[in-house]
Amino acid sequence: MTAPSTQVDLGTANRPTRLVVVDDHAIIRQGLRTMLERGDEMVVVAEAGTAVQAREAVRAHRPDVVLLDLKLDDDDDDDAGLSVCRQLTAEDPDVRVLVLTTFLNERLVVEAIRSGAKGYVLKDVDAEELVRSIRAVRAGESAFDSHAAAVVVRSMSGSGDREDAVCFTARESEVVRLLAHGLSNRQIGQSLFISETTVKFHVHNVMDKLGVKRRAEVVYRSGQLGLLEM
Repeated sequence: MTAPSTQVDLGTANRPTRLVVVDDHAIIRQGLRTMLERGDEMVVVAEAGTAVQAREAVRAHRPDVVLLDLKLDDDDDDDAGLSVCRQLTAEDPDVRVLVLTTFLNERLVVEAIRSGAKGYVLKDVDAEELVRSIRAVRAGESAFDSHAAAVVVRSMSGSGDREDAVCFTARESEVVRLLAHGLSNRQIGQSLFISETTVKFHVHNVMDKLGVKRRAEVVYRSGQLGLLEM
């Protein structure tokens, strides 16, 4: 889902896209750098793991696009990522923030947009889609994956009935469906051709989104919310 906005300065259109990657996990920052710098189109000019580092990096390097995880490990601010987004876009309207995060719910998507973000994609996005989103945001357009786009549409139409409406990614929906059939993590991994560790990662994310602690609660709560497709 993209929407035209401003035009790119023709004097800078042909140079590599300069990125600042903000994520509190070093391994994710390094992985993104490796993936995005495979060609000549993009270069990561700085990385940041905290809100303070993010602000300093953007001020020092003035990137074209900031890849921002909303869940930064700042003990004094549960919404550190949103705060960073608001501060960066308030200080410099030309800063283009693309949220790249694990979490998706109505409040986060809407607040990210209100905070000045130009796009919102989940970390399970494939490399090609992420690159397309970065290109769109640099070009002054909006970029949302299909799940975030659905939340935006609901918000604009007033059809969202809960402030924290839960949305699963396609992979999370598959995992929950198999959980409901009683499969173990290992069996789910075999069925979806992913590792058991990856299954645990998705189950943990689903529990966080639903606010539950046990696997059985995942199935029960998903059914209550109409998110369980058998």
